[in-house]
Order: sequence, then C-alpha cells, then structure tokens
Amino acid sequence: MSVTIIDVAKSAHVSKSTAGRVLAGDTYGVSGDAKEKVLEAAKSLGYVKNTLAQSLRTTRSYTVLLIIPDITNSFWAEVARGCQDVFDASGYSLVLANSDWQMSRELRYLEMAKANRVDAVLVNAPGLDVALFDSLSCPVVVLGDRLKKMQYPVVGTDTYHAVQSALGYLYERGHRRVAMVYPHGVDGEGVSQIRYQAYKDFHDTKGLPIDTALVTNAPLTIESGMKEASRIGGLAKKPTAILTGNDLVAIGFLRKCHELGISVPDDISVIGMDDIPGASMVSPMLTTVRKPQREIGEKAALIVMDAINGKEIPARTLLPAEIIERETVRSMV
Repeated sequence: MSVTIIDVAKSAHVSKSTAGRVLAGDTYGVSGDAKEKVLEAAKSLGYVKNTLAQSLRTTRSYTVLLIIPDITNSFWAEVARGCQDVFDASGYSLVLANSDWQMSRELRYLEMAKANRVDAVLVNAPGLDVALFDSLSCPVVVLGDRLKKMQYPVVGTDTYHAVQSALGYLYERGHRRVAMVYPHGVDGEGVSQIRYQAYKDFHDTKGLPIDTALVTNAPLTIESGMKEASRIGGLAKKPTAILTGNDLVAIGFLRKCHELGISVPDDISVIGMDDIPGASMVSPMLTTVRKPQREIGEKAALIVMDAINGKEIPARTLLPAEIIERETVRSMV
C-alpha cells in the first residue's frame, strides 16, 4: 500500500495541508521546524509523490525545461545537477535540452515548451533574442548575466567583475599585452558583450591601448582554443598572456602550444574560466576563474520554484567568482 500525504502528516505531527504544501515545494508561511519534520517523515516512510494524479487536479505538469549550450562541458553538467537537486526535493522533473550553441535547436526547444506544457523554462541561449520568450505562457529564468536589465530574472556569475579580476591579476604580475577569447553569440546584451566591455573598461582605466588582433570571438570549445594558439603563434607582436572564454578553450590552447613548442607560462601565460575538474588535471595545471557552478543551478531552481508559486523574485542574482592560482601564469615583475 502506497504512503499518502495523510501518513506523512500523522508521522510529522502536522496538518494535512501543511504536509501537502511542503511536499509540493510551497513552504511560504511554514516554519523551518515543520518543514524539516515533514521532509524527514516523507523520507523515512518512503513517500513518493504521484505527480500524474496531482497534475490532473491542477494546471501544473511538475516539469521544468532546462536549455543549456553544451552538456559535454562539466560546467553545465554541474549547473544541471544543482537544478535537479532542488527540483527533485520539490517533486518536479527536469527535462534537459542541449543546444550545442545552435540557434535552430534553441528555437525548436522553445517551440516544444509551447506545445508541451511545462511549468517553467530555465535557459542559457546566447544567440536568442529574449523577446522570443514572450510567447511562452510560463515563468522564464535566464542563466547567465546580461549587459542590460530585462523583464526576465537573471541568475549567474558576476561576469564583469570576474573578467576584471582576471585582468587585474595579470596586471599585478606585469602583463600589459593580454589577449582574450570571448563567447561567440549574436545577443548584443549577452555575456559576450559583458566580457568585451569589462576588457575595454580595464584597458581604459589603466591607460592601455587595445589591439583588436588580440581579441577573438569564438565558440567555447577545445577546438577554438587550438585554433587561437595557432593564430597567436603566427602574430608578429605576440601577447604575454591570454584570458580564455572558458576552461575548455584554455585546455585546447595548452594542447596546441605543446604541439607548437610554445612554453606555458614562460612564453605565454594562460587563465581559464569556470574551474572544471579538467583544469587541475592538465599539465601545467590551469590557473582559472572559479564560478560557483552547482550553486548557480540551485539558486536558479529556487527562483523558478518561487516564480511558479507566485512569489516575488529578484531581477538579478549574480554570484561572485574567484581566482584559482595554479601553474599557467608567470610573474614578469
């Protein structure tokens, strides 16, 4: 015989309505002690939510669509895991869609969200105009910072200050000619433009000229990193350091440098971004900017749950990044 909400309520010594609210993920007005008792009782009794029966009684599907650009990048895997942990605890299922940075796929997934009822959409789609989200009849939360404020809540890393911190780290070590790879995309207010703006502002503040030959817009892949190493290796006036778009680009850059006989960090210093597990497994170990990957997913999922339950949600939730010092940056002072 299956365990019911009534069984959970009796075991937790709370009312049926309180148990039902906690198990539905709506804890507004429920004390922390009561919430804990309900969750403990549900776990000990082996309670499993019947989402099909509940969806028949309500207008909810108890599913959330997550659109990410690259599931092979462990950064996004960690973000997805953070989301799933929160949704699982709230009785929701997560549908994962991988776009491979292709706008056509992103559009197809949004069409799927309209055709097949989901309760919310979490999306990182740098190439999409956010106006396309207006056609959705459910809450939308955007993963990744944007240059300007928008009508949809944003959750991600404080990208502007992350880039400035990395450039400052290099500047303190004597680097004045720094290359940068930033994400390929057409969203004029997206993360690619934030990174370039941070790069430009830093150079302006320090009175440094910008050499456009050192700034590259490219997909954030290992292949892009290898191509960039080959390109920079052929420049007459080379940079002393490079800030890559993510750790995959940095790993590709390191691999190609090794093939070309370019020494890292003696010939060029490298800083990645994200701090995926592979960053500490390459040789030399990668200095990088760590983003709180799982926490981003958790925060985004909690905001989605609040939006579904009609609560007020913040317009922007930006988490800080930090420099992780390893072996790919040398001091020139």
